[in-house]
Amino acid sequence: MQKTKIKHIMQWHITHRCNLRCSHCYQNDYGSELNYDDLKCLLFQYINFCDKNYFRGHINFTGGEPLLSEYLYDIMEMCDEYNITFGLLTNGTLIDERTAKRLSQFRGISFVQVSIDGTEHTHDSVRGKGNFKKAIEGLKLVGSYGVQTMAAFTCHKRNYSELEDVIHIVRKNKIDRFWADRLIPMGNNCEDLLSTEEYRKVICILTQEHNKKSLFSHTDVHLNRSLQFLEGGNCYYQCAAGKTLLTLLADGTLLPCRRLFIPIGNCLVNDMNELCEKSEIIHELKEQKIPEDCMLCPQAVLCRGGAKCLTYAVTGDYRGKDINCYYKY
Repeated sequence: MQKTKIKHIMQWHITHRCNLRCSHCYQNDYGSELNYDDLKCLLFQYINFCDKNYFRGHINFTGGEPLLSEYLYDIMEMCDEYNITFGLLTNGTLIDERTAKRLSQFRGISFVQVSIDGTEHTHDSVRGKGNFKKAIEGLKLVGSYGVQTMAAFTCHKRNYSELEDVIHIVRKNKIDRFWADRLIPMGNNCEDLLSTEEYRKVICILTQEHNKKSLFSHTDVHLNRSLQFLEGGNCYYQCAAGKTLLTLLADGTLLPCRRLFIPIGNCLVNDMNELCEKSEIIHELKEQKIPEDCMLCPQAVLCRGGAKCLTYAVTGDYRGKDINCYYKY
């Protein structure tokens, strides 16, 4: 019997150009973009990488704003041709009727995800006036063409108290899926990080909303991020960085994960397979060693220490225990 392939996800920042300048954006560069031949080369590198490692490839196209890339649809057509599924991570403001219809015509599209940063006032304070309504309308348009829709919420001190309100908005607009995770700081800016008690409140709300079984609720609230099992959820998320997840930036730089900013090399200089085979960080991440501080925890085998990216951002060492873990054993 043929062995089932393991799903591998590549988050591909196909362009760093963006029509917004969000206050919490990770990017410093808003210009990087490759030509069509280079993009094709990178896609074929990923296809070969998946074939060699017996992965079932999936690409999440993002940016910048991926809908600004003139080659996005061409690359999506190639994904269809080579049986690579894909999602689209967008700010939603550029989705009109024509775009929604075009996206729905791709065989391999799995979902369209739009970030919602809070209620209308909060979202617009981050992304610019009027962009909350555009984001919601963009999701609804895509959904009307039968594409799965997803709303993503990044929690920090200035918006976590609006989580229930955001879930209500998402439910009201019949978005298919909702998930939330913590802000990962870049550089030394940690002032918006959730405290452990604040994150506990977030997990409690997510668990409560996840467990709501109602004929009137279309939205599936997910508990598929680090530590979100702690209030009774049954989804033990393990960091996939470097193991079944890679990130490719718009200049060809390869990372284990966008939020674990440790460059492995550049795929325009060296092949993706070669970079991963020679990378000590990738080999270490694949081992998924349990942090020493977690060794006595009965959940450690399932959790593997929580979010490596957050631990790395705050402490400079991704090998430690998740800074927000409050599990007592």
